[in-house]
Amino acid sequence: MPLGDAPNYSTPRTLGLALVSILGSLAHFTLGALDYGNVSRYLGLYGMLLAALLLVFGVLSLIRYAEAQDAMTDPSPRTPMYSTPHERLTFLVGTGLNALCALTALAWAAGGQLVPWHLAAAAVNLWAVWLAWQAKPRPSED
Repeated sequence: MPLGDAPNYSTPRTLGLALVSILGSLAHFTLGALDYGNVSRYLGLYGMLLAALLLVFGVLSLIRYAEAQDAMTDPSPRTPMYSTPHERLTFLVGTGLNALCALTALAWAAGGQLVPWHLAAAAVNLWAVWLAWQAKPRPSED
């Protein structure tokens, strides 16, 4: 990334990924509380654990977005500090967590009573997967 480029975390897709991930995690928590007794206890606990991890991912991504926005208003020239190995890993984790949550929602829809709501939660997670895939950093042409 050449000096002066905007950090990848400052993009609107990163903000969207953070917000959609938070929305998806809250949907899974709510559905988990409402439909917990109708599925396997282990599937329910697994789904809510994934939702907790997704919530942490969403909040940390939101914090990184805010930090990147703040860094862009710094009067000093930006250095390529965001071009680090963890940047790509962050978006891969977002893709993986959202994909696992979508699969869990589909499994929960097969055994639960709130089928349309679980399918809607899966759709939110698939939207986040698409955002994460689109927001992942491209290899630099250095």
